[in-house]
Amino acid sequence: MEPETDLGDRAAPEEVGLSSDRLARIERMMRSHVDDGQLPGAVALVYRRGRVAYTAQAGVVSSTTGTPIPLDAIFRIYSMTKPVTSVAALSLHEDGLFDLSDPVGRFLPELADLAVGESTPGGEHRLVAVDREITIADLLRHTSGIVGGYYGTPWILREYEKAGIRPFDHTDVAYTTSARDLVAAFGKLPLAMQPGSHWEYGRSGDVLGCLLEVVGGKPLDTLLADRVFTPLGMTDTGFFVPPERAHRIVQPTAAFAADTRLRDLTSRPTFLSGGSGAFSSARDYLRFTRMLLGMGELDGHRVLSRKSVELMTSDQLGPLYGTGPDYMPRAGYTFGLGVAVRRQAGLSDVLGSAGDYWWLGRGSTSFFVDPAEDMIGLFMTQKYWRARVYQRTFKNLVYQAVID
Repeated sequence: MEPETDLGDRAAPEEVGLSSDRLARIERMMRSHVDDGQLPGAVALVYRRGRVAYTAQAGVVSSTTGTPIPLDAIFRIYSMTKPVTSVAALSLHEDGLFDLSDPVGRFLPELADLAVGESTPGGEHRLVAVDREITIADLLRHTSGIVGGYYGTPWILREYEKAGIRPFDHTDVAYTTSARDLVAAFGKLPLAMQPGSHWEYGRSGDVLGCLLEVVGGKPLDTLLADRVFTPLGMTDTGFFVPPERAHRIVQPTAAFAADTRLRDLTSRPTFLSGGSGAFSSARDYLRFTRMLLGMGELDGHRVLSRKSVELMTSDQLGPLYGTGPDYMPRAGYTFGLGVAVRRQAGLSDVLGSAGDYWWLGRGSTSFFVDPAEDMIGLFMTQKYWRARVYQRTFKNLVYQAVID
């Protein structure tokens, strides 16, 4: 069966407590943004109570070809790779291959006994001893002190720039470096903060992917295929696209491509980024999120135990909630192991439920899972650095359509 039609059971929105008229606002938003040049093309999907209740498409795969975007279009999902890598990590954890409290340096010696940089009044930094080692849990929850180099203090930005850490894996660097090279670079730099002291987004997912290769004894693409993609039937997800499927890759706007010099996705990179290197489709990522909503199981295939999914989607920050210079989960949300998690119904400016969880990608792909409402939402497009805006807009448009 072709992936475009293989979405599982379908339902009219009203059959699962959603309003058709209100859901139509999603497509109107998408078409408006395509028409005025904000988006090249987009796909939206809403799943509730075991059935796909809504899909919408707008725009084209590529401005060069003008081909209308199909429902099985393939997108660079960037940081939506992180929840997948987190699931693989928890799968290895269930095998007893490591403990989440294990020091990262046990598996990646380059990252043992790193110094920590503290800012000085003059905008520089001084080196101090680490209070404790980075743990695997720190990588999963972004409390490692390995940051992204965009929102932190000026000295860490300069250090990352000099070390060549800033380029992304979706550029030509993907063919000349590896995750191990990145780990080696971090091993020569101080941490931006004491491990476990703040939440700050960064390259922890790439380091985690490298660690999983060491622990699992396989390249990351093989490991993810064995533990996630193949069991879940995610046939359009990976680190490169077979050439015969290249016509389904959604190409970003010209400004997007010019800014980042995006690589061709049809050949396997040497840098297998556990933080942001994957591509996927709405159909495939629906299967991944359905597994999470199903507490680790989909169609008789168990990827994780219920208790591991509970751990992944629960508060892992405690008093660290809201820390860091750019707290991406935003008000009302803490962080689990790879996803932002809503603490309670109120105290946020976006619609949702206590316990709903979500994440996004740099190309403005996003998803959310709401166990209380038995609902999943997916929004897939390719617009550079507008992910937070579209994630919030789409999520609100889905929730305003709930009528039961």
